[in-house]
Amino acid sequence: MGLVFTSVGYSYAAISPNNSLSIEQALDKAYKTNPDLRKATLNVEKSEIIRNDAAEMVTWTPTGGMVLPDYQKVMNSYQQAEIAYQTAKKVERTAKDGITYNVVSDYCTALTNYNNMEIVRLKLEDAKRQLTMSSVARAVGTLAEFDYEKAKVGIEQMEEEYKRNKAQYEGSISRLRALLNESESWQPDLSSRPTLAQYKRNELGIEISRGLSESKDVWNAEAQLKIEESQQPWTIPGLSSQMKNLNLELAQMDYEKSKRDTRASIEELYYMLDTMEGQIAVAEKAYETAAKDMKIAELKYDLGLIAKSALSTAQVAEHNARINLENARVGLTRYKAQYAILTGQQVYSADDWSEVK
Repeated sequence: MGLVFTSVGYSYAAISPNNSLSIEQALDKAYKTNPDLRKATLNVEKSEIIRNDAAEMVTWTPTGGMVLPDYQKVMNSYQQAEIAYQTAKKVERTAKDGITYNVVSDYCTALTNYNNMEIVRLKLEDAKRQLTMSSVARAVGTLAEFDYEKAKVGIEQMEEEYKRNKAQYEGSISRLRALLNESESWQPDLSSRPTLAQYKRNELGIEISRGLSESKDVWNAEAQLKIEESQQPWTIPGLSSQMKNLNLELAQMDYEKSKRDTRASIEELYYMLDTMEGQIAVAEKAYETAAKDMKIAELKYDLGLIAKSALSTAQVAEHNARINLENARVGLTRYKAQYAILTGQQVYSADDWSEVK
């Protein structure tokens, strides 16, 4: 997807139907080709088999009774298998959300990198145009040689900046390509754009409470804690009471740390979302101003009151303001997806996106 530069304005080029990739098409591709969903299902099936096999081992009572250490080990193996099975089922429920988040995040990153590349490209084209006119001024003696050379150096610096931004964009497309299991020659035109300007949330305490109950890191730490707790009543061969107590204390610390880290992440994202909403409000006003300035410049140009260079400068400013607004919306959409998966909410909503016509 590219931008077309003309003498009277900048606009999005038409999206090629052959290369077009909407956010929903990207999600559909990921759901069909990404192995994480299948792996999560297989892990549940595996955990269930292990749990059932362990259950069969405890259907008999040895002659020596349940006090035998070897039998207590069998009982605890069943308890651990049940904990692992229940945790695997929780992970399976969120596997699709994980894929959704990865697609939204990578798609948004590619959009941002593309926009940053285009901002530099348009500035570069405008600078080259200005340099062409400056060469005339230099020839007639109205521009110093030093100023002309300084402008040339500025263009060289912008060319290097453009190369860096282009490399970042190509890298983000490469990650998207890998996520969707596409070939190396695949070059999509990203046709979707975020329109999200605000993200409604509950009071922070409610969001943290929900996040602690939905976090995979907390689940895993809690599962390990339950496993260590399950060993406490039993006499298990090769595992001393001192080691059991040590393992339990470590598991408790890990569990508390996972909750603390999750709480901190939710709180940080909560306020980051507020910040992004504020940036969008500022960017909207800046774009409105730039759009008005461009219309005035167009009228003045049509009346012969300003040169084409002045019109081009106003057009570049309008386009940059539009891209800055889009980047702010992209940022909010990406943070929303990250926040939603952390707090067990809807990661993707079609209402947050629109298609480039």
